[in-house]
Amino acid sequence: MTFKKNVLIAAALFTATSAMAGDFSVGAGAVFNESPYKGYNENVSAVPLISYEGEHFYVRQTTAGWVVWKDAKNEFSLTASWMPLHFDPEDNDDAAMSQLDERKSSAMLGGAYYRHESWGSLKFAVAADAMDESGGVAGELSYFRPIRMERLTLTPSVGVLFYDASFNDYYYGVSAQESRRSGLRQYSADESVTPYVGVAAKYQLTQNLYLNASAVYTVLPDEVKNSPMIDRDDSFALMTGLSWTF
Repeated sequence: MTFKKNVLIAAALFTATSAMAGDFSVGAGAVFNESPYKGYNENVSAVPLISYEGEHFYVRQTTAGWVVWKDAKNEFSLTASWMPLHFDPEDNDDAAMSQLDERKSSAMLGGAYYRHESWGSLKFAVAADAMDESGGVAGELSYFRPIRMERLTLTPSVGVLFYDASFNDYYYGVSAQESRRSGLRQYSADESVTPYVGVAAKYQLTQNLYLNASAVYTVLPDEVKNSPMIDRDDSFALMTGLSWTF
């Protein structure tokens, strides 16, 4: 199976709804993800839901951060995150795709800056592959605005993701050796900018129990969808789950 980048966004939106200093929540959920890789069917997987907001440290699903500077409107942190995107040829049903090399997940190190205003929040983030799987760099520019009601918080968001050529070529490129082995044409991917839209919902069932849901739709850029490994123009992820706040 494969996790896509938009699963990371859907997971992050779980914690963007109503995170407050001192909050700690754990839970479990399920993610439905349409993989753009050929030979994968839609899949549903279980995922943990973890969130902690401290004065100097936070955990927001797959990202941990150390807050270097923070005031009423600004936050800058150093981050360590897990990029779960991977490709396993042994799990692929397509005969040609099953002859390709494995693409592994990796840890990313970088930084994130948030600017909070009455009209919403902006996020700027950049991170590099710390395990040298792809050797690539990823960035994000996004806007989100929590809309709080009595028991329900909705957080719509919109953003763009940047991935450099090394990142894209590792996950979507086809080498000359792979081409000869699989019959797929050789392909080298360039850098890309990927737009997305998303929405998250958090509903308070009891004093401590919350129902969570988030959905993200991603438009694949030409640098990705032109790869012979890809057979879609877009990708969609939906996450639902329950969390308990302490």
